[in-house]
Amino acid sequence: RAARRIFARTSSVVTSVSNREELMRGLSLPAAALVAVTLVPTLRAQDSAHVKRDREPSEFEKRSTLGIAISQTRPTGDLSHNIGFGYGATGTYHFRLDRRGIWSIRTDIGFSEYGDDVQHVPLDQISGRVDLKVQTTNNIVPFSVGPEVMWPTGSVRPYLNAGVGGQWFYTESDIEGSDGNDSFGNTTNQYDFAFAWMVGGGVAIPVVVRANIGIDIGAQYMAGGQARYLNKQSIVDLPDGSVQISPLQTMTHLLIVRAGVRIGL
Repeated sequence: RAARRIFARTSSVVTSVSNREELMRGLSLPAAALVAVTLVPTLRAQDSAHVKRDREPSEFEKRSTLGIAISQTRPTGDLSHNIGFGYGATGTYHFRLDRRGIWSIRTDIGFSEYGDDVQHVPLDQISGRVDLKVQTTNNIVPFSVGPEVMWPTGSVRPYLNAGVGGQWFYTESDIEGSDGNDSFGNTTNQYDFAFAWMVGGGVAIPVVVRANIGIDIGAQYMAGGQARYLNKQSIVDLPDGSVQISPLQTMTHLLIVRAGVRIGL
């Protein structure tokens, strides 16, 4: 009987221990899954952040610089007798050919408005109470591409550039509501293009050297060929509602003066 009691108690203990182990196994599997679900995204995010911190800019990015500037166009020669100064903006892209930035390829494209005319007219066909605004603008879009050489060190870095390109001259008229709503009618009254060569220069002033951010002040002389263009007096409204357009034609030499910033990619 004593032996039976000992065997029974031993069996009970073993069964209890076995049940506890199975219970712990059952609990450990969901717990492990929960830990895995929680930690894996965190570890991936840490690895991704580590990769981003360690990423080096490409050679293309290191050698590229963008620029934006406000600009003034000053006509010279025969062109100056027919149009006045224009105002607008210029965008620039530099690609450095050497690591120090002595030589680079420079591309410029700009927009300048050199004149406009605004007329307020009633829409008689519907009602004299409806007033429309007709605005005519005269514009130039110069562009050029060519080499640039710069002194690569110092707080003021002078540069010279040259290139080839051209200039678009166009005049367009828009019609819109007199309260300044969006245009709902547009006509190009005159359009022409002239090839040009360019020489220029200026100074770059570093502001944040490590980020390649600085001030750019300079000028370019565009020696443009013959082109037809309009000024304020070139469009005459006739009594019958039609218009008379009298284009002007000369050589299109311009001096472009600009001030802006350079920003590395």
